Amino acid sequence: MNQPSGQPTPRKSMHTQWLAGLMSGCIVGYALISSAADPDLIVATPTTSPYKIQGKTAAELRSQMSQLGPLNPDEGKRFDASTVWDLDAQFTSGGKKGVSCKFKTITVTVKTTFILPDWTPPSGTPQALTDRWKKHLAALQTHEDGHKQLGIDAGNNFLTQLKAMPPAPSCDALQKAAAQKRDAVKAAFKQKHKAYDATTNHGANQGAVFP
Repeated sequence: MNQPSGQPTPRKSMHTQWLAGLMSGCIVGYALISSAADPDLIVATPTTSPYKIQGKTAAELRSQMSQLGPLNPDEGKRFDASTVWDLDAQFTSGGKKGVSCKFKTITVTVKTTFILPDWTPPSGTPQALTDRWKKHLAALQTHEDGHKQLGIDAGNNFLTQLKAMPPAPSCDALQKAAAQKRDAVKAAFKQKHKAYDATTNHGANQGAVFP
């Protein structure tokens, strides 16, 4: 998480990285698309960061995912897939120096990266195993799409709270208040991600079980 830093200037940028099961470092190459619901919310086209696995049998693939899958730091366990999501808020602010400061423009961007297994069936792989693998990947994607939606919901929540903020005595105070809003949204949606995983049994209830 990168906290707001530096002295207030006409252009401010506040950036926070929130994780859903994996450490960061793989968020690149986004295409930005404005949300139809609110043009001030930008939802980036999701990217995928695959991890390679190898095997000729279902048991070998299961073993590879158990060893190489993304680690959930909260649970200390590895899972077959994970989602990294990121919120970025840019805003301009200003007002009467020494009296008050308010936001003039606000844009919140939501970014998502899926961490998914990548397997290339070797020559001679039974069709039944290939079909079972495709079904598992589809179920994993369904589950991770739920995490993506929670990230979008968080972006909407954060944007709504920023827009509702009253003027502050200074731009520095306004920035600090925005950071507090961000942290509150972060804490609330971390619990929502946990609840989603508990309800779906980390996707098992959605069919993400292999073999």
